[in-house]
Amino acid sequence: MVRAVSTLRRLCLTALLSSTLAGCLPYSQNEGEYEIIPLETLRDDCGLLEQIRGNLQLSLQISGRVVRADFGVQNMQLLGYFLEDGEAFTADGSVANVSTTVDGANECLLDQVRVHVDASTRCATEFQGQLRLTYDARNNAACTCELWFRFDGVQGNTRCAGNP
Repeated sequence: MVRAVSTLRRLCLTALLSSTLAGCLPYSQNEGEYEIIPLETLRDDCGLLEQIRGNLQLSLQISGRVVRADFGVQNMQLLGYFLEDGEAFTADGSVANVSTTVDGANECLLDQVRVHVDASTRCATEFQGQLRLTYDARNNAACTCELWFRFDGVQGNTRCAGNP
């Protein structure tokens, strides 16, 4: 014998499911272009910050908890997710076989360039965090470098209220 589910029960189930999902989504961070503004350098083995400063842009896309970002350094794509609290996210990316200059003079063929970002939303147009950029070159120690820095990510020069 098949028991019919009442219309009222189906509507209640749909409303409950919708409210549960709405509590998680959307995140308060805007999608779009962000300028990455270095605040404090924690480590810079090869003077990488000055070399990449003109490419510190991030184009953020959000789909559910998933974060995708096009990063200006080496035209890398980062992939990550929002943490459970919905106010912090993390993203990683890498590219292989990159030719670049290190220390202004060393021509390097890198096996891999890796980026890791941890960030927290301050408001819809700003987040803050830490970025780690790693150059790996198995056959040339002079080309193996790391850059770690704290930053603000700002969309369209629009900082949060009360933030200079």
